[in-house]
Amino acid sequence: MNFPEHSNSVPPSSPAEEARLARTDPLTGLPNRLALDEYLPWALEQASQQQQVMAVGIIDLDDFKPVNDFLGHEKGNTLLIELTRRLKSNLGEENFLARLEGDEFVVIFNALIETDVLAELKKLLDRLHCAVDSPFLLSETDKPVTIGMSLGLALYPEDGTRPRELLRKADAAMYQAKVNKKDRREWWHWGPIPSSTPSIEPPFNPFGEYARQSLLAVQEHLDRIGNDFFSFFYAELKQQATPSNILQCLTPDEWKKLIETQANYLKTLIAPQSTIESITAQASHLGQVHALIGVSGSWLTRAMSTYWAVFRRHLDTMPLMARERHRIMRAVAARLLLDVEVQLDNIQKVMDQYNALLSIPPLTHGRRKQSELDDLALLPGILACQVLRPNTQGSFTIERSSGALSAELTRILTNPETQPVLDTRVPAGQGLIASAWHTGQVQISNAYGQDSRTLLWQPFFHPLGLRSAVAIPIRGTQDIECILVLIGKYPHQFAIDWMQTFVTSLQNRRHQISVTYQRVSLSPDTPNASFYRKLLHANGLAMFVQPVIDLHTGRMVKIEALARLVDPAGRVILPNDFIPALRASDLSTLFLQGLKQCLELIQISRDNEQEVHIALNLPPSTLLHPECSLWIEENLGRYAVMPRQLTLELLEDQEFDIQEVDLAMKRLKRLGVQLAIDDLGSGYSSLQRFSDFPFDIIKIDRSILKNISSDPIKTLKLIRTMVQIGHDFERTVIVEGLENTDIIEVVTLLGGRFGQGYALARPMPIQALKSWTCPMDFNPASQNTFQSYLGALAYYWRHLRIDPTAPPYRAPAPEDCPFRDFLLRHPAKNKTGIELLDILTNPNHPDKHQESSDQLRQWLLEQIRG
Repeated sequence: MNFPEHSNSVPPSSPAEEARLARTDPLTGLPNRLALDEYLPWALEQASQQQQVMAVGIIDLDDFKPVNDFLGHEKGNTLLIELTRRLKSNLGEENFLARLEGDEFVVIFNALIETDVLAELKKLLDRLHCAVDSPFLLSETDKPVTIGMSLGLALYPEDGTRPRELLRKADAAMYQAKVNKKDRREWWHWGPIPSSTPSIEPPFNPFGEYARQSLLAVQEHLDRIGNDFFSFFYAELKQQATPSNILQCLTPDEWKKLIETQANYLKTLIAPQSTIESITAQASHLGQVHALIGVSGSWLTRAMSTYWAVFRRHLDTMPLMARERHRIMRAVAARLLLDVEVQLDNIQKVMDQYNALLSIPPLTHGRRKQSELDDLALLPGILACQVLRPNTQGSFTIERSSGALSAELTRILTNPETQPVLDTRVPAGQGLIASAWHTGQVQISNAYGQDSRTLLWQPFFHPLGLRSAVAIPIRGTQDIECILVLIGKYPHQFAIDWMQTFVTSLQNRRHQISVTYQRVSLSPDTPNASFYRKLLHANGLAMFVQPVIDLHTGRMVKIEALARLVDPAGRVILPNDFIPALRASDLSTLFLQGLKQCLELIQISRDNEQEVHIALNLPPSTLLHPECSLWIEENLGRYAVMPRQLTLELLEDQEFDIQEVDLAMKRLKRLGVQLAIDDLGSGYSSLQRFSDFPFDIIKIDRSILKNISSDPIKTLKLIRTMVQIGHDFERTVIVEGLENTDIIEVVTLLGGRFGQGYALARPMPIQALKSWTCPMDFNPASQNTFQSYLGALAYYWRHLRIDPTAPPYRAPAPEDCPFRDFLLRHPAKNKTGIELLDILTNPNHPDKHQESSDQLRQWLLEQIRG
């Protein structure tokens, strides 16, 4: 701890205001015992490093008790405040002053002159005693009051080197000054105690036999302290905003139980039979509770100061010897201090546990979404946590759940009578979850059993011990994706300042995770977003279809279903316009509506004795929905469709957790449906994944073909490589984007078998499929014929070019070369090409093959671009 070298104020161990208040005496503003316990070891370490002498003194006021007895504690407090001011002004900034309790203070004199310590101390102490040389005027009507002081000293390093040792010896010296105050020469004492004086008790143990016997003698009187303390302390708390908010969360029965519990707790603190272990255990638990309901360190010290004042007032009325009273005071003070220190440590420990969760990098080192939720459920005070999303029927379904009450919470929230819904007109739509979804704001219930919004669920949750809750809306890249619900064990748990900071940080963290797991490319400012969503949910979806053709036979082997929205005026809205406006839940609705239309088409075709196979896009967010496979299985059964007739096209998305995607795909594969990877090469797929997971179909995206005219060689390489990869892994390969016959020639000549595109069929309404016929005539016997220079280049690339990495080049016989047939159709125009081909195919000039192959390729490129 970086305390100032010399200070008469609390050396802060934390920048937080609560930490400062916890170390400050609320009456005088001086450092308290906790601050002293932190400061003294540091001061001793500084003295040791600089080889300096220091003195520790304990001050006890003389004749202060009559002030409280006759003038009242308020006047006594006024005197203590004025005394503090005088002591500080006489002490000097280089030294340290603290108030322990009541009228007991500790003073530390730093950096004394080693050659004449006593002479310097006498000057300092004479100046300090000036604080009581003049009377105290406590009010205009009261007579001036005069008090005295007794001080005991211990020197470092002569009397000891450890904090407790020095304080114990200073306390013994103070007692010696106290018992001899009538005939003493000085108001302070230092040094060995004369043998003729009354013996001083051995080192004091607040849990030892002396303490037990002393407390036992007055136990009956001390048991009555609680009522006096509560009536005063809680009346004060109710005047403060934050404590009052906490107390308002309690029912009358809970209030009564709180008073009884605290009374028993305070009795335990001063009970003769209590041990350091039992008090530490109770204080640890209470510190955790206080952390989670919002009791701060400053409140704790204020409560203990109030309790100490009440205790002193009761103790002063008891007929006790001075030494016995002093012993009881020391025992109780030490126990109260232990309790406060342990509670403060555990308050900080709880806050550290919450902050530690936020410090873990999300979704790294194999962490997954369930792991995030499990860690959250282990935090103190969290009974359960769940992630919920609205389904296509307008009800909230549980996506993930964790925590001690997870099973009970799931049972309640999946019951049709108590399942949260989006419809705010019914009670199930008026709770925290629906409100968080609609408003986009965090919703908190400080007292769940008294919250008018939670009436529907209160009879079910009350027996479980649920006291508070928070519903946190989590945004994806564009809008709210889900609601994170935390269930608290204590009232007011999610309303305290540090917890609200945690909730906000957790919301931001979950937003980052949601963005990582979901790629929905909508800007919140997308025009007509609300209109598109409403249109979707108002049955505005119309599935169009586009055939997939066998390029060898011209036969339709499959149709791909493509989503369109149709507005009331009949205008068709394309996916590029409305898909970005949809949330993850909307995308699931889109998929389910599209699935039903596709399965209905298969059913109708079957009734007409046709077997139709349909491919449908499955959004990544819907794939990861826990009920996705169940939705598909139920609909396949409803329409009596064979699973193999349905192909689900999975759009690659590298932002999703690959392990979770694989698990979801395996669930689909077990249904028997076919799986296709759409847009091969644009996302997370790899050769390793092709070998590990049995995709049925690979689709080559149309973007691969967009540069075929400007950079044909590169495009040919990509097509041939990707077709070959599909064949090597024994997958069906479908090439998208076949916009004209030239491209169809290229794909066919490079080994492609199946394709779709505008040259074959444009997307059409389902009703138009019945009258559709393929516009091209495919002849299986002429697969190596071509009509375009682009097709000629594809044939050259696959059969004629010389590749040093391939087997030795063998020129085809003239009668077996479709490339020669193509050139001879226009011999004048193709004269150069024919001459180069003659050289390339002449077995007598192998040394010219490479050069002619390169020249032939360049000539073909010129024809394509020309």
